[in-house]
Amino acid sequence: MNFHVKPVASLEGWKSCLLTVVVAAVVLFIRKTDSFLNPQFWAEDGTIFFLQQYENGASVIFQPYAGYLHLVPRLVALFADTFFPYSEAPLIYNFSSLLLTLFVVANVFSPRFKVKPKPLVALAIVLVPLYSNEVFLNITNIQWILSFLLIILLLKQKPDSSYGNVAGQFIYDLLLLAFCGLTGPFSIFFMPFFIWRGYRDRDLYSTSLLLTALTTALVQMLFIISASGQTESSQASLTLELCSLILGIKVFGTLFLGKVAAYQVNHYILSVLYLSLVLLLAKVSASDDQLIRLCLGLHLVMIMAVFYRLGGDLAVLVPEGNGARYFYIPHVLLTWCLIALLNRSAAWEKILVGVALTLVLISALTSSFRSPALIDYDWRSYSSMIGKEDVAIPINPQGWKIPVKAR
Repeated sequence: MNFHVKPVASLEGWKSCLLTVVVAAVVLFIRKTDSFLNPQFWAEDGTIFFLQQYENGASVIFQPYAGYLHLVPRLVALFADTFFPYSEAPLIYNFSSLLLTLFVVANVFSPRFKVKPKPLVALAIVLVPLYSNEVFLNITNIQWILSFLLIILLLKQKPDSSYGNVAGQFIYDLLLLAFCGLTGPFSIFFMPFFIWRGYRDRDLYSTSLLLTALTTALVQMLFIISASGQTESSQASLTLELCSLILGIKVFGTLFLGKVAAYQVNHYILSVLYLSLVLLLAKVSASDDQLIRLCLGLHLVMIMAVFYRLGGDLAVLVPEGNGARYFYIPHVLLTWCLIALLNRSAAWEKILVGVALTLVLISALTSSFRSPALIDYDWRSYSSMIGKEDVAIPINPQGWKIPVKAR
């Protein structure tokens, strides 16, 4: 079969893609150096994915955690358990997370994904402010990064022979959707947009995307519903002040002002600024800017998902540094909207957007951009005991342990 790919413009070609991937890898190295030089398990990487793989083998691939499936992390755990000694498991987990993140970055350069400038869009995935960097370089949180593949699929043009083998493109996209849809609950959140695309295009490709997304969403929904009775929802009230704290500080302030300055400005003022930005982007998207329209819609859906998921417990997200992962996707999507505005013709618009993007970068650099080294619990020494005796292996964050039974 002929898998010829149509040449693309130099800025968006393979050289630009390769350079951007390298830059993204360097950024991740700077942000979490310790994950490269002294790889260790982080939280559920050890207590869920490693331990359950050790205890039950491949049968846990379709076992839910936190109410839904985590297919990709389970496959990484299976791969590490099958081909590597226990001593190398944290390295394999971290390296797999790195490769998956870079894979997402590289997918921005698909010639069917019509966004500009692609290097900025791709680098936003690893450069937005993210206190503690908890999303990066662990398989527990890789679901947040893989969700951008679903977004790219929503915006991709349908397969065409000018981009290579049509069947290959078709199968590739459906496989991406299936794996990402079964890793985290995001296919549920994004379902209205797959329905919108299917209704708009009414062709085989968009219908296939819709049916695949619907299947993964239904599977995840079944697990979530079956687990919903096992948790108690908070009865705390959702107040205007609490909503303003979240929208003003966590959504807007930490993106543009950094984790310290965001708490020094009145949260109601920040909330007004945030709502003004949303209205401005909505007005711009009305002029048929598909990227901004979709990203803004997804941003709002993700914010609503946070409010629904935590309800009255939203107060736990207010303190500095808490729950940064919940705002990672909304922050990237807002940044993508700003990047899309760079394509507008007016010079003053480009200047304002440039200032806003500079603030985002400064916010990232001043918000614990580089994570401190984790406590070294000497995993290699403990790993030699696995299977031979009962052992409780300490891991990060401090206080977490993996209770491994002898075989």
